Amino acid sequence: MSGSGNIVGYANEQQRKDQRRAVENTFVVIDGTLCQVSNISLKGFLCVGYKGASKEGDEIIVEELLMANDSRIRINAQAIILRVDATTKEMVANFVDMSSKTFDTLEKMMMLRPVSDKGDRLT
Repeated sequence: MSGSGNIVGYANEQQRKDQRRAVENTFVVIDGTLCQVSNISLKGFLCVGYKGASKEGDEIIVEELLMANDSRIRINAQAIILRVDATTKEMVANFVDMSSKTFDTLEKMMMLRPVSDKGDRLT
């Protein structure tokens, strides 16, 4: 067989390097509207039910996380939308700027530790 040299691959920007955690009963608040989080990481999240007008490339502010026990955690983290699917109402965004307190909050969530004294954690 001669070396046809066909190589199939992907661009580096498509390689996921973050560890996402699948979640249930967790929501983000964006522009005052709830969107259910399917998975989240220190880098970003996927949510379902997004009804906002923002589109791919737009910057958004993730105002709060609404946890399974109904507690709200204000994070005010800036994110950029990577993908919006109008049919499935899915939206993927990466955080681009956050405070150290917000980073600590997300890190606790990833480690399944309580985020506050109320015992809220990812489920």
